[in-house]
Amino acid sequence: MNSAIETLAPYAFTALRQRKEALQAQGIELLDFGVGDPQDPTPAFIRQALTAALTPESRYPTSAGLPELRQAIAGWFGRRFGVTLDPDVHVLPANGSKEALFNLGLALLDDPRRGPQAVGVPELAYQVYADSARLHHAEVIPLPLDTDWLPDLNALTPDVLGRLRLLWLNYPNNPTGAVAPPSYYREVLALAERWDFYVASDEAYSELWYDSPPPSLLQTGLERAIVINTLSKRSNMTAYRSGLIAGDAQVLATLRNVRPRMGVATPEFIQQAARAAWEDEAHVTAQRLRYAERRQLFIEVLARKELVVDASAATFYLWVRVPERVAGRSSREFAEWLLERGIVVLPGEFLGARGAGHVRLALVPPLETCQRAVEILDSVL
Repeated sequence: MNSAIETLAPYAFTALRQRKEALQAQGIELLDFGVGDPQDPTPAFIRQALTAALTPESRYPTSAGLPELRQAIAGWFGRRFGVTLDPDVHVLPANGSKEALFNLGLALLDDPRRGPQAVGVPELAYQVYADSARLHHAEVIPLPLDTDWLPDLNALTPDVLGRLRLLWLNYPNNPTGAVAPPSYYREVLALAERWDFYVASDEAYSELWYDSPPPSLLQTGLERAIVINTLSKRSNMTAYRSGLIAGDAQVLATLRNVRPRMGVATPEFIQQAARAAWEDEAHVTAQRLRYAERRQLFIEVLARKELVVDASAATFYLWVRVPERVAGRSSREFAEWLLERGIVVLPGEFLGARGAGHVRLALVPPLETCQRAVEILDSVL
């Protein structure tokens, strides 16, 4: 057995699901804002593209992805970020962002020629970044966040930088909704060039913004830059498991070589649905407006009740400070208190110790559910 498996912490969302199921078994109705799984329908034209691509015969899909899908992805990067990508060199489809971010460790880590290797992970982050590093036998270096919820690059000492192979970023950020400016990306890529490591940017929430569109790491450069994105959030396609990895040509070449051996090629009918999604922006604009309407409902009630919302400039999350009246400002205690009143939120500490004073609220339920939740909050807070 891989001894690193024994070091993994329990998966946070499994624990939350078990607690919800226990309460539901007692007949308690729950309004679920705990998990970031979009509940709005997948647009009809995407579903139609999938069914139209179903063929009577079945054959193995190519692991490199359909040329027309890679072209659609490259075209989207060009329109959205002004970045020119060669679809045959800089783009690879993936089965959702999780496959891409987990298997990135396969390409970059586990190299005995380099000696001990380390992966930098923000102290508040999606659990799989650190889990992938450990399963690929790398040391996890937690990076403290500054007042803007960005990893503090000054915390990377020469000793750590000498071992660093990969640094994870995630902006717009889950769970805080913070956004990284282009100047930060320039600084981190300059550091990567100097110290010979790669920067991986999980940009799953890049299209869920409210005031201005966030930048991409690839706008700063392609060398040593790796971007992961997905249709799960922008297009309500979590069940389709359709994402991408783009950027550094050498890393992409390695992944194209390895991926056929792993049996993870995406079915072609899903690739055709993904192509349709990447080529359309109208449905993304409409979805942003839905989230903005829900967001405003919660912003208003939380302001009335004098609860502070930090960051939260993008994504469909609100990063809410636990009120001082809660003992120790414990995110677990506050989440449990809300749960007993029928509202599910995620304790911030599930995503790292820095989150202990916050809860994360996901704006994914329909407007009517949000309105009911706001009424409850108005009466109990």
